[in-house]
Amino acid sequence: MSENEHENKIEDIKRRLYEPLDTVTHRTHEGVLHTVNHKVESEWKNEEIDNSLNMIKKPKTSIYKKFFIASIIFFFIAVGYAIYMFYNGNSSVSSDNIDITVIGNAFTKGGEELPLQIEIKNNNKANLELANLIVSYPSGASDNEADVIRLPRINIGTIKPGETITKNIKVTLFGDEKSDRNVKISFEYHPEGSNAIFTKEKDYSVNISSAPLSLTIDAPDTATSDQPVSFTVKATLNTALPSGDTMMQVTYPNNFIYESALPAPTFGNSMWSLSSLSLTNPVSVVVKGRIIGEDKDQQIFHVYAGTAKQNDKSTIDVVYNSLLHTVTVTKPFIEANILVDETSSLGDTINVRITWANNLPNRITDGQIIANLGGNVFDRTSVSPSGGFFDSLNNRIIWDKNGDGDLANIEPGASGEVSFTIRSLDQKNVPTNIVDPQLSIDVSIRGNEPSLGSTFTEVNNFSKKVVKILSDLQIASSAIYKDGPLPPKAEKQTKYQVTWSLVNSTNAISGAVARAALPVYVTWVGNDSQRENVTYNESTREVIWNIGSVKANTGGVNTREATFTLSLLPSISQVGSTPQLMKEVSITGTDVFTNATVKNRYMSINTLLSGDPRFQNGDERVIQ
Repeated sequence: MSENEHENKIEDIKRRLYEPLDTVTHRTHEGVLHTVNHKVESEWKNEEIDNSLNMIKKPKTSIYKKFFIASIIFFFIAVGYAIYMFYNGNSSVSSDNIDITVIGNAFTKGGEELPLQIEIKNNNKANLELANLIVSYPSGASDNEADVIRLPRINIGTIKPGETITKNIKVTLFGDEKSDRNVKISFEYHPEGSNAIFTKEKDYSVNISSAPLSLTIDAPDTATSDQPVSFTVKATLNTALPSGDTMMQVTYPNNFIYESALPAPTFGNSMWSLSSLSLTNPVSVVVKGRIIGEDKDQQIFHVYAGTAKQNDKSTIDVVYNSLLHTVTVTKPFIEANILVDETSSLGDTINVRITWANNLPNRITDGQIIANLGGNVFDRTSVSPSGGFFDSLNNRIIWDKNGDGDLANIEPGASGEVSFTIRSLDQKNVPTNIVDPQLSIDVSIRGNEPSLGSTFTEVNNFSKKVVKILSDLQIASSAIYKDGPLPPKAEKQTKYQVTWSLVNSTNAISGAVARAALPVYVTWVGNDSQRENVTYNESTREVIWNIGSVKANTGGVNTREATFTLSLLPSISQVGSTPQLMKEVSITGTDVFTNATVKNRYMSINTLLSGDPRFQNGDERVIQ
């Protein structure tokens, strides 16, 4: 027995020892071992192996081993065939063997048609089937990848090995002068005998030698906060524009207050038509307004020219050219700030303070402050300046060095203050057709800054404030006898009908609500109004009138009232007294013009029914 066979026997015994069924201890005795003597030569001899050894039967090869060997052989055959077909086969296709060449001018004027010739050569040894050519390029001057024009798909068909196909196209590019625009060329094909789609792409860069139209902006680089500023935008035609409505749009920073433009905008306050633009007729637009900001704030203006959207003429769709201009907010050389409450009531006295300061590094001489007064409820007789002169003919107050010595020479960093008071008209003097009542205060401050020699440069600054007048919203409360004993009798119910009436002056009111609490001995009976929403809150013991909107000039002819019934049940402890029917009524709402909250109150009411014609003296006191 060989050594391997001996080891296999041992392993077999081990395996059987751990089997669930005992196959070892019940074995039958097969024989007895006897000693066998063998003659062994002391030296190796080169003798032929005994033929009897060749008669030993060899074990059969496993079917799995045969399958594994066959698989390896097949794999190497397949790899060899694939390598052969890749380098020598007639059906292999590679995109590297497809050449796309673009022939055309690498420079063009924006807005002009650019002819291009595209050559596609098949260097593969197989056909390219179902081939298509797709060309796309930017629709305008924007770099947004979504804003592109795609030419109709060009069907090429089959390109044979070594064959070159030529196609002619025309593109129209837009962009800033000296900018580059890319024409994207996509070639789609099917390798012969395959359903897969492959694509090869190529970008062709074209430089814009000049834009179809030029945009320029003449505007200051710096501006003082809340001071008038104007700028001019000019459009000049360089080439022919495509068909369509060509528009110019100016987008303003958030802190820019638009005031006017010449010519007037076509849409809104930022769109102008360029239909009159020609090679000999440029278009200029002058925009005026004010910039609000802190010192060193940067405000950016954008200007676009192009075609508007078909369904929205207020927005540029395809941009032909664009530019931006940055304005830096700076401190005024000499400043005047108006300090005043922005809202007031009719007939109230308004205190106005004007603070001034010299922000220049140089001295300013002959300072002068002028406050121009106006508004549709301005009471000219109420002006009271402190240290200044009121020019009633021009409705202005003037302060100069004659009335205020500090204005004669204003040193760098110096500051000061002037003041005055004014009033708005009383309610009785305000016309009923007044809309949005207000007072306006325009202040200018100027002076001379010494320059070279004896010459002077005038510096000035302007400031403006508007004081909006609140509407006078009021409510009145009254009661009349309705049912029960009169005078009211202790421990007996007497009913009264209460009426709330509204008065409102110059401005519309929104969200108005009136409410009043009831004493413990008064109970809610019900709402007598058909059109007014009057309710009772038992937890707070409040009568609530949800008024909603109140028109201007309500009261008098245009009345607004609500009525409801209350029941009085007096106690014997109240005999001889005049009981209170309702506590103080309050009313609140929002002034639509000023956007401020208005409030008012009306006194409580009791059983003294002075407005009831049936009432007699003494009917107000509780009797036994």
